[in-house]
Amino acid sequence: MMAVGMTHFVWEKCNRAEAARLGVPESYLKLILFLSRRPGAGQKEIAESAHVSTAAVNQTVKEMLAVGLLSKEADETDRRRSHLFLTEKGAGIAERMRQSFEDRDARITAALTPEKERELISLLDQARACLEEETVC
Repeated sequence: MMAVGMTHFVWEKCNRAEAARLGVPESYLKLILFLSRRPGAGQKEIAESAHVSTAAVNQTVKEMLAVGLLSKEADETDRRRSHLFLTEKGAGIAERMRQSFEDRDARITAALTPEKERELISLLDQARACLEEETVC
């Protein structure tokens, strides 16, 4: 069944288009969305969540600091650590992305009866649970 994979592909294509409309590189999206849910996270935590190297996160963070999407605060107890936060500009992008997700969800579910919507949510929850049980992706 390729339907799930193809749906994910189209969803990601929509994310890339929305990032372009917002004037940010696609590589910033995961970091922006992560920090909108976990303000103050460190680079290691972000790298582990995104399944990328800390070096890749470090480079993206430098770029995002330079364009005013992030702020960085040193940890008071461990000066080697720092905490990252979205600036007002970064938070605005996160909110517009979240709205884009909600708009897409609404378009998808508008074509379904309430019963079919509940069924779709249940099936997607089952698929996600199945993938989360996998030890190797």
